[in-house]
Amino acid sequence: MSETVPAATADSDLEVRSGGCLCGKVGFTVTGPVDDPHICPCAHCVKRSGAPFQWWLGFPTAGLKWTGDEPVWFDTHPGKTARGFCGACGSHMAARDYGDSEIIGILATALDHHDTDPALVPTNLNRLAEAASWLAQNDNRHAAAG
Repeated sequence: MSETVPAATADSDLEVRSGGCLCGKVGFTVTGPVDDPHICPCAHCVKRSGAPFQWWLGFPTAGLKWTGDEPVWFDTHPGKTARGFCGACGSHMAARDYGDSEIIGILATALDHHDTDPALVPTNLNRLAEAASWLAQNDNRHAAAG
């Protein structure tokens, strides 16, 4: 299970998660419940990541605190969505939609302990029609045991 610390609020069920970039110049903490853990195979996520999809989580923007440098923001969808990355090492970490000040998107892999926190498990594959067609060919979960 992810190492979490109780938030310094009256609501004891809130958790604080930390993360950051590869070089450590940009760090952050997010406090609050995970919103819409999902995988996205859209053209922007694929091109930016160099992978067939990215694993996104939403958190309350009010619970986000940047530590160290703040990310550099790039409008991937001008006037609609900006993506945050470290200006030194290039690590992608966040996304924000203009007009939505309630939720910040965080790449799961930017979080410490993303691989052991059960609250981060994706529950949705967004934009399925845009996913690489060969992904389904590699789904062997239903193959008969040999």
